[in-house]
Parts: sequence; structure tokens; C-alpha cells
Amino acid sequence: IREYERRKCMAKLRASNHRLCGETGRYSSQGTDTQPKAWRKACKACSDNDAEGLACLPFFDPIIEDEQHFLVTCPLYNTPRLALQEHVKSALLSWEPLRLKELFDKDVMVPFSRYVHGLMVIRFPEDPPYINIHKSKTNT
Repeated sequence: IREYERRKCMAKLRASNHRLCGETGRYSSQGTDTQPKAWRKACKACSDNDAEGLACLPFFDPIIEDEQHFLVTCPLYNTPRLALQEHVKSALLSWEPLRLKELFDKDVMVPFSRYVHGLMVIRFPEDPPYINIHKSKTNT
């Protein structure tokens, strides 16, 4: 992958060094005694304020914003997901550990990295680490 931003997003995703709530919620000191720790990891797009009122119920769990939810199931990203090429989409939507290796094959990596970068831009529009401060010499 030649473009710096896409390479950076892919590296952060593979190393779990991203700002998705599933990861940052583990280390967050935010929250109160009335708010279970699971709510720190909840997807902001899928969990609204009304759902947080149900947090006291023992059988109600929030939708955790982990990598699988972010890439495959979150409705916020349906439009970019539908625009994926078929071979990328089939590897992504299967979400089987053996098939995930296909996402890092040479012919799939470039469109997949575009997809991941696009989602990061949507999810973190104010986040400077996902914006290239260096000008790329090539456009891929």
C-alpha cells in the first residue's frame, strides 16, 4: 500500500491500536457506578441514550464496537460496505479466521485498505492521527 494514511489505518487495525470504543473502553476511567463497564465499549452509532437506561437490566448488553462490528455489521457504514468489490466483500462478510487472511492478499489489500481508511474518516472526522500530515507523492 503506497498511501501513508491507508497504511497507517491498516497497521492500527491489525495491532488493535485504534480508537474504537471496544478498545478504548477497556482503559477508560470514565463511567460511574451506575454505568457498567460494557457501556464504555458500546458503539456510539448503535447505542443511543434510551438504550443506556436499560443498562441496569441484567440481560441487556450493549453492542460493542469491536473490529468485527466496525467492519462488518455497523449500519453506519452500510453505504461504503455496499460499494466494496465482490471478492473483498465475500472475504469480509464471511468473518472466518481462515478467510480473513484473504483480506491481506495482494489483490485484495488495496481495496480493503481504501475501505478501512474510509470508515476511519467517517468514524473519526476530528481525529488528526488518521489525517495525513505528509503529502503523498503517489495517488493509489
